[in-house]
Amino acid sequence: MTCFPNLSHSMTQLVTITVCVSAVWLSTSCGSTNRNETEIHTLQKSTKHPASRFIPHEMLVKFKGGVSQERIASILKDNRIDVIAEIQRGRLYHVRVPDDQSVESAITRLHSYHEVEYAEPNYRYETQN
Repeated sequence: MTCFPNLSHSMTQLVTITVCVSAVWLSTSCGSTNRNETEIHTLQKSTKHPASRFIPHEMLVKFKGGVSQERIASILKDNRIDVIAEIQRGRLYHVRVPDDQSVESAITRLHSYHEVEYAEPNYRYETQN
């Protein structure tokens, strides 16, 4: 029996992940040596070598509202892109491009479709203390 009977499976997963991330954040931010001070953590794109700023062969693709699932599947198939995860049903996808393609070239090709709202690398983010 689920704790969230009215939520879809993917929404339940999202809620679970959010709760877990919040618990980890609270446990690490509350453990400072001086209880009167709170460390400020910010997320920033990694300033390492540009190639390591994003996960190789992975990207995020968001489609405009109203684009059919069949059309999305067709665009991704035509570009040999595999879905890793569907983040927003019918809109936002975490995808993998084939090893023989660069993320940059895949982004350029996807931007040529009027159905694509945006396509970007799967950036790595690091916390700054």
